[in-house]
Amino acid sequence: MKSKITGLDFFFSTIFFVLATSFSAFGQNNKELETLISSYKTYSELPREISYAHLNKTVILKGEILGFTTYIFDKSSKKPSTTATNIYCTISDENNKIIKSKMILANNGFANGSFQIDSLFTSKHYIFKAYTNWMRNFDEQNYYSQTVKIIDSELETPKNAQIITSSLDAQFLPEGGHFIANTKNSVGVIVKDSLGFGVPNISGQVVDAANKILIDFKTNRFGIGKFTFTPNETNSYKVVLNFNGTEQTFPLKKAENKGIALTMNDLENKVALSFRTNNNTLSEIKNKNFTLAIHNGSILKTTEVSFENSSEIFKMISYEDLNPGINIFTLFDENNQPVLERLFFKYDGIEFLTSRNHQILNSRDSITVTIPIKNSKAAMANNFSVSVLPEETKSYNPNNNIISATYLQPYINSKIENASYYFTVINRKKKFELDNLLLTQGWSSYDWNTIFNNPPKALYNYENGISFRANVNGKNRTEYMMYATENNEMKLFELNKDDKGFGAVGLYPMENEEIQFSEVKKNNGIGKPNLYLMFSPSRIPDLNRFENMVLQNEKTTYYSHSGQEILQSSWAKAEVLDEVIVQTDKVISREDKLAISDFGKVKVIDDQIRKSFFFFGDYIRTQGFKVYETMGQLLILNPRPVSFGQGEIVTTAGTLKGTTNTSIKVKPVKVYLDNIPLKNTDMLYKYSMDNIDYITIDKSGTSEGGLGAQGVIKIFTNPLKAQSKMHRNVSQSISVPLTFSSSKKFYAPAYSTYNSNFYKNFGVIDWFPNLKLDADGNIKFTMARPKTEHFKLFLEGTANDGSFISEEKTITVLSDTSN
Repeated sequence: MKSKITGLDFFFSTIFFVLATSFSAFGQNNKELETLISSYKTYSELPREISYAHLNKTVILKGEILGFTTYIFDKSSKKPSTTATNIYCTISDENNKIIKSKMILANNGFANGSFQIDSLFTSKHYIFKAYTNWMRNFDEQNYYSQTVKIIDSELETPKNAQIITSSLDAQFLPEGGHFIANTKNSVGVIVKDSLGFGVPNISGQVVDAANKILIDFKTNRFGIGKFTFTPNETNSYKVVLNFNGTEQTFPLKKAENKGIALTMNDLENKVALSFRTNNNTLSEIKNKNFTLAIHNGSILKTTEVSFENSSEIFKMISYEDLNPGINIFTLFDENNQPVLERLFFKYDGIEFLTSRNHQILNSRDSITVTIPIKNSKAAMANNFSVSVLPEETKSYNPNNNIISATYLQPYINSKIENASYYFTVINRKKKFELDNLLLTQGWSSYDWNTIFNNPPKALYNYENGISFRANVNGKNRTEYMMYATENNEMKLFELNKDDKGFGAVGLYPMENEEIQFSEVKKNNGIGKPNLYLMFSPSRIPDLNRFENMVLQNEKTTYYSHSGQEILQSSWAKAEVLDEVIVQTDKVISREDKLAISDFGKVKVIDDQIRKSFFFFGDYIRTQGFKVYETMGQLLILNPRPVSFGQGEIVTTAGTLKGTTNTSIKVKPVKVYLDNIPLKNTDMLYKYSMDNIDYITIDKSGTSEGGLGAQGVIKIFTNPLKAQSKMHRNVSQSISVPLTFSSSKKFYAPAYSTYNSNFYKNFGVIDWFPNLKLDADGNIKFTMARPKTEHFKLFLEGTANDGSFISEEKTITVLSDTSN
């Protein structure tokens, strides 16, 4: 695999100013520390990728197209992958059964595709996933998943908002994982409704057995809050929540007699850690050394923690010693057993892109939108995707945006409700809310039991296109030619005497594309081979991960059944036209079109030329070249080469003693076959014209400077076209079991009306999956004039090798609202 493995960054002096201790003072604990470091290094050796998919909608009407752009990043550097090619995208139902799937081809970490939402779907929820085969090696969820809702407008009846019962699910989670008696504890709160969504602005109270109120708290918009208090080991406690005028009571877990509690506070440029314990615990641990490890899945830093004679100790960590994004704090005891864990997110160091004021250029039936991206660099890898939806849309509800899917979700065990919220319009309030969320998450997706005992193995290959192995049937062991395809140049395979086959990697066949082979015989003739090929991969791999459906928060009413079609048939507005005479400009010939991209004179080989010249050597003579063709050899010379670089001066002994003869050894013409330079042209001896599509001729050789001074000839073949015209079969056509899906143009459907609330809530205007920066740092796209004056753009993307943008923009433009 070509991906760079990020090295571990170990530092062996304390980074804290309190209880400063170097690792050299660990004494007997050095062995455990070495085991911790060694285990972590082994676990993180295999590089990871993470995926994100920008979907144009998450609520799709049956009959629409679900468009998507996938982004593949190196998990450590957060830069686009330069090696990932095979991206698998699937839609599965609630039983994990795959309904549709495809493989798309990534370039520099970016790829796009689409799914037609057709008769295979009905009105219910599905899961979209995007992943690589390599991601299957890891327990952490490095792949992308998103629940989507399909609406069948012909079957679905008017539907009220999802019914939410009065029953609440409340969890009270001590920070770090332990609720310790006679110790100040910080406790996170999560309150969810019967559908699993956070209940906003719930008021709560912590009361003791005598119903005395100890603490008041309130949840935020996602049902998350926290409180601090000191329980004792004998009393019992409960939490009373006030919901819709009623009280619901939940018991608090009994406090542990022994253990360590943790409180973390963000001081903006430092993180303050407070470790607290009670007297029962202190007597047992005061002479023992603990290890505090901080990591992000690739970089590990450690330091000593010791309680000595104090039941509370503090550690101050500078932002400079933390990694951008997630930092996982784990406290280990003297036996390398993890005691507690806390997640912290550092926004500093993440490169956020922002857009400037957009510009709209109007024309009669279309508009062009230009969006400047601040601080972007067009010369570096970049890709942007934009979904265009009506302003009042309720159909765009992704759980993650490109930033949360890259920096947060892969490190968390649970699904975070509206994770993208924490990475749009970032301010102190959102940073505080994200820290409260992380307080409630408990242990990260990096399981320490797995790290110590079961590091990942490369059981699933890192794929680069399609590979094959061809077995040769028969006794002949000669050369085989694989013809060029859309993404691959022609290849020649030369077999030795004992070879029974040949193979290749890095093929990128597109859908409906076959691979063509010909046998190059000893006399350089072309014949049909008899090959048997095995391909890898030959099917889309299954993640083998059962995933519970995470429903979208649909707390609005939508009516899809209106007694009429929502999507208009494409032929509904078709008209029968009278016959008209259309005048056009002169049709450009194929030779003219090819000459635009190819340097030199272009000769398209048609049936008349094939009938007149059976062999290539005979034809090329008529183009002003000297051709010497005898005894299996072919040499092409230019009788009028340009003056520079025309040949090598050769000096030989003369007939008379003491004399010499001087001559010039003329260089042959440089010849390419399907863009592959031929070391010698013998394989063109008696080469049939049947296989040749067109030839470019550059007699001056200026297309290659002095290297091509004797002239350049480029031969391009197309065996299928030749066979169909000449009725000769000189190649074997082989179907590939798994090919890359072609990127198709996105078409917004026609709706029966554009004034209904249903269209405004669930319609689609357009989708642009692969926008690139122009030289001025702008992204630009043109679309048909919308049927509404106000619409929204949902913009996601990356640039500068690791900077991200996620924005929602409202656009106003005068629109032709006629239906």
